[in-house]
Amino acid sequence: MEQLYIHLAEPSQWLIWHPGQQEIIASGVLATHQELTQLSEQAQRCEVTVLVPGQDVLLTEVRLPAGSQRLLPQLVPNALEDELASDIESLHFAWPSHAKPAGVDTPMPVAVVSKARMQQWLDALNEAGIECDRLVPDYFALPVQEGGAKLQLGAATLVRESEWHAYTLDAPAVIATDVADVTEQFEVPLQVVRLGLAHKGINLRQGEYRAQRKRRTQSYTLPWRPVAVAASLAFIAVIAQQVLTYTQLGNENQALQEAIEGTYKEAFPDTTRIVNVRSQLRQKLASVGQSSDTDSPSSTLGLSILAELEPAFRGTPDIGLELLRYNASVVSLQVNAPSFESLQKFQTLATNAGLTVNQGQVTNRNGVVSGNLEVRKEG
Repeated sequence: MEQLYIHLAEPSQWLIWHPGQQEIIASGVLATHQELTQLSEQAQRCEVTVLVPGQDVLLTEVRLPAGSQRLLPQLVPNALEDELASDIESLHFAWPSHAKPAGVDTPMPVAVVSKARMQQWLDALNEAGIECDRLVPDYFALPVQEGGAKLQLGAATLVRESEWHAYTLDAPAVIATDVADVTEQFEVPLQVVRLGLAHKGINLRQGEYRAQRKRRTQSYTLPWRPVAVAASLAFIAVIAQQVLTYTQLGNENQALQEAIEGTYKEAFPDTTRIVNVRSQLRQKLASVGQSSDTDSPSSTLGLSILAELEPAFRGTPDIGLELLRYNASVVSLQVNAPSFESLQKFQTLATNAGLTVNQGQVTNRNGVVSGNLEVRKEG
């Protein structure tokens, strides 16, 4: 597939490269972002990569403890907060797709840009009808070579001293650089992309700015009988939460056992004898599902997910369950943990049990880590 590269500066240079024939198909310069509409037709048949001005993207690094990969969206901004002049809430942070913290002795590269600037770039592309999966700081177009490299691209000087040390200067550059100038090596300066982008850079389209794929929309009709089944599931959610808490605390907590049995009797007042509350609860839920709609397993899915979460709660006894909801085949949990590592361990155990866990907002206040989790059953 032909590749369209756009340098989203003003003026904007663009180039269409044919990787098979290793040649430039077309190139040009657009005076303003409004003229990007001239490239909308080409963008439909090409793989699009947009280079954004490196002057607006700070390339820095953080040092994080090993094993904290899943918590990068929370840890990276907090680690850099004291080094940045702007409020971290107004900034977007990105890192290499393969990034994995390897300990405080090994730095991890991070690109920082204002959310307002990100939105300006995306708005300009959207207005021109151009979709792109990659939004990359322009200095990553340069090759990684011994002694570094620099290139004059429009009104900017791109400098790349090493793989993760790079920046862009307004021309004429006010900072002297000793790296080799590679501008004359290319018929068109933007042709440098065929060298530099072979070395992985940082794609800014991640997190909240991840490229949205078009998906087929589907509508689902819940098969449950609204009143009876919804009421039963509400009771079940309360009981299930207490069962999970009971698992953590152990069989010695007689008071909690009595509370569980009391809630069970409130939910099912026809019960005369409780031998094994968990087993009886599953039987009741199965009968509710069958009476509501024999063609749908959705009625029993909630408790099934909770049952499979039991090893995760047992393996992390310091995790506290604050809130539980079940809706549309998703169990939503709000949990407290003494550390990020404990929360990550819980997610790992749940994943090992065959569940899909999506992490939402995570906060750390007064030594207590609070996290929101959405749990689904795979398949």
